[in-house]
Amino acid sequence: MNKTEPLLILIKSLSKSEKRYFRLYSGLQSGDKAYRLLFDLLDAGYSEEEIGLQFRQKDKSLDMAVKYLYKLILDCLVKLRETQNIQTKIFNHISKAEILFERELSGEAFNELAKAEKLAVTFENGPLILLTRRIKLKYLSALNFKGVSEQELVSKQMKVNEVIKYLRNVNQHLQLYDILKYRLMYKGYSRTNKQKEDLNDLVLSELYLIANSSYQGFEAQKLHLLFQATYYLNSGNIKSAIRYYRELITLFEENTHLILNPPMYYRSAIQGILDSLLVAGLYHEMPFFLSKLKDMEQKDYPTGFVLEVKAMRYHYDSSRLVHSGHFEEAKSLLDTEGEELFEKISLLGLENQLKLHLNAVIIYMCIGKLPFARKCMKRIFSSGKLFSPFPSYKLVRLINLLLQAESGNYDFFENEILSIKRNINYERQSYQTEKLLFKFVQSYPLPSYEKSRAKLWQQYQKTIQKIECSKYERQLLKVFDFTSWIEHKLTRRPLAEILIGKAAG
Repeated sequence: MNKTEPLLILIKSLSKSEKRYFRLYSGLQSGDKAYRLLFDLLDAGYSEEEIGLQFRQKDKSLDMAVKYLYKLILDCLVKLRETQNIQTKIFNHISKAEILFERELSGEAFNELAKAEKLAVTFENGPLILLTRRIKLKYLSALNFKGVSEQELVSKQMKVNEVIKYLRNVNQHLQLYDILKYRLMYKGYSRTNKQKEDLNDLVLSELYLIANSSYQGFEAQKLHLLFQATYYLNSGNIKSAIRYYRELITLFEENTHLILNPPMYYRSAIQGILDSLLVAGLYHEMPFFLSKLKDMEQKDYPTGFVLEVKAMRYHYDSSRLVHSGHFEEAKSLLDTEGEELFEKISLLGLENQLKLHLNAVIIYMCIGKLPFARKCMKRIFSSGKLFSPFPSYKLVRLINLLLQAESGNYDFFENEILSIKRNINYERQSYQTEKLLFKFVQSYPLPSYEKSRAKLWQQYQKTIQKIECSKYERQLLKVFDFTSWIEHKLTRRPLAEILIGKAAG
């Protein structure tokens, strides 16, 4: 990482209002303004070499400007947070209480603590509720409990214990959700009953927490609904997943003051319901929730968060169009929003980068531009093993088999199929979609006579019907409909026509 890169990442993460505030804040600073020149050059996208040349021409030190600008931006963001962040406001009241108590103004100190506690309770900030109540007990102890009965003291202690119990409950919920999220991210969705059963330990633990919790605040309820929705989506129970995600979205919209900035969990809820609708084939219901993501993009959140939201919305909007057979609309979306995302792809997370590349491959395959699809596929494989830990990478390899088959590279199949089988523990987890796909590509070159193709199609139809009825196999088909592709190739019906029929049915 070069010396300006951390600074560049920091500047690119600033929202419009943060940049505006920085310019006002820095205008109040005295002395040489070389750092302002550096800020403007980095914000405009100049390279380090171009910036170095400009600084040498003006006889200014680039190293000093980098260090000072980095410090100044952080100072500016801290100042801005003081006016915007509820947690900072609570801490300010606590700090005032400390100062007042040290100067023996105990009545005024308790007033500041009461303000801090009221804010913490309003915004359900458990750790700060606990902190204010414990400080209050500390002050009472220092004053030898003057004017406080034993019953009142015990009552205040019990309130502290209630918060500790609630925080412990929330923490256990969060731990279970994080383990579930980790398993899905690196192992993929369940494709067999055995894989579903492997999650039972988490489900039982989560249900035990709910059953033994006497207080259900926003945070605990949020994590419970998020866990249940994610679990049901993973296990193929789409109706239950959608129900829990809708409850979660309602919970957020009824408690807008408690949504984080940026709203990461709210984004996860929208993503979950879009994923559920995609798996269920309910494409007509997706635009409403896509509009929720669009609304998020208009808010003044950090640039990186907004970019991830844009990538998510593009992914689901494009997938919806492809699965419903609207290829030209999907291609138009790729040419506009997709290209804009590709320009900033290095700022996206690795999984979103992989999804963006794979989406382009699928669109070009669907519109029959295989050379473009192969070019996009090469971009994925040229990254080495960067994308290999993600479950989507297996889909990349399966789709690549179809590309190689269409290109006539039949020698490629044997070793690649063996390698894929090893990676998915093929013998213990015999997935129907992969079996079908391996058999199909090995039948290349496809028969040229219509009767021979029709006979081959008859051999595949029963298996395809089983796959399309399987709640587990649908998790794979939500990315690329392998069964429709096979039907298209063997019957010579247009792929768009097949997908439109499925979407309507």
